[in-house]
Parts: sequence; structure tokens; C-alpha cells
Amino acid sequence: MVTAVEGGTPVPECVVLGVPHNPEGPVVGLAHEVTVWVLEQVQRWLGEERLGGSRLVVVTRQAVTTGSGDPVVDLPGAAVWGLVRSAQSENPDRITLVDLEYGLGLDLGVLAGAVATGEPQLAVRGSVVRVPRLVRRRAAADVVVVEGPVLVTGGTGGLGGVVARHLVRSYGVRHLVLASRRGERAAGAPELVAELSGLGARVTVVACDVSDR
Repeated sequence: MVTAVEGGTPVPECVVLGVPHNPEGPVVGLAHEVTVWVLEQVQRWLGEERLGGSRLVVVTRQAVTTGSGDPVVDLPGAAVWGLVRSAQSENPDRITLVDLEYGLGLDLGVLAGAVATGEPQLAVRGSVVRVPRLVRRRAAADVVVVEGPVLVTGGTGGLGGVVARHLVRSYGVRHLVLASRRGERAAGAPELVAELSGLGARVTVVACDVSDR
């Protein structure tokens, strides 16, 4: 698209970026390959000032589930959703994620209708357009006791501490492994361990960069 605009093509309102579909094959390698490719396309798009008024529509095929009976078929595509969601948070109203059914052709009319809703993330199943929503669920009456250790990545940070306390208080977790880059040297780590221990949990703090295989 950038090349076409440079050649004199009028800037469109929307441009569709079809993500290569990978229902089979080595998941880790394909996920890395596809996400790197999508990242390059999105960065190029966002870096082109002439496309500042256009919307990029990133299309995957069954990379997300809409509920029971609707399995995720494309795991590399699911990784793309995580990547593009981050780009959406940093660039509001510039990118739309649309997930279509596997094995069906691209219906531009249905796709245009989905984009016209203004929703940032959608899944089209048949003629039905579904969007993600958070709903409040009633808490279980009994506390579920979790057997074995529970790993919390980023466990010594502010959000990690909130999650760790919730696991102990609400779910009866009695062994926590808190992983973070600095481990026991992280600010507030000793105080967090003392607090969780006081609540009856056994806490192990480890220095680990989970992004490093």
C-alpha cells in the first residue's frame, strides 16, 4: 500500500492485511515468523504519515475462540492477536482486528460491515459478528484449594503482588513461586514475601527472565 500511494494511488479509508494462515506445522517457529512479519507491516504502516487517516484491518482465521464449539485453529494467528492488541493500545482508532472462519472465502461486504461497527476486535462466524466483553461472574461459595506450586511471572512487581495476594486469599494457594528479573533484589520483595508468609503461604522467589529461552 505504501508503494501504491507513492505511485499516486489515492489514500483509502481502510486497507486489509491478511495474515498467513498456519493451522499445521511447527508452532513455535511459525509463530515467530508470522509475528515478525506482521510487526514489520504494522510498523511500516504506522510510520507512513500519508496513511495517518486510514485504518489497517488485520485479518486472521480462527485465531481466537468465541466460546465452546469454536476452537482456535491457528495458534500463530493467536500470537498475532496478542501483538496487534498491544499496537492498538498505543495507536487508538488506527487498527482493527477481525477473525474469520477457517476454510471460507473473504466476503468483503461482511468484512466492511464488521469494520463499520467501530469495534477494535471482532470475530465473524457465519453472518454473526461477535465482540469481546467483560462480564461479572458470581464467585464460588467455597474456596478452591490448589495443590502444588503456582508460578507468578513478574511476581515481585506491583501487579504481581496483587495477583499473589489474591491467589492466597481467594484460592487457598499455599506455595507460590514468584519469578522476576531481579528476584529477591527487587524493591519490596522481602516485604511481599513476609506478607504472603503471614497469610500461610510458602514463597519461593527466583531471578528469571522468562523472555529468555
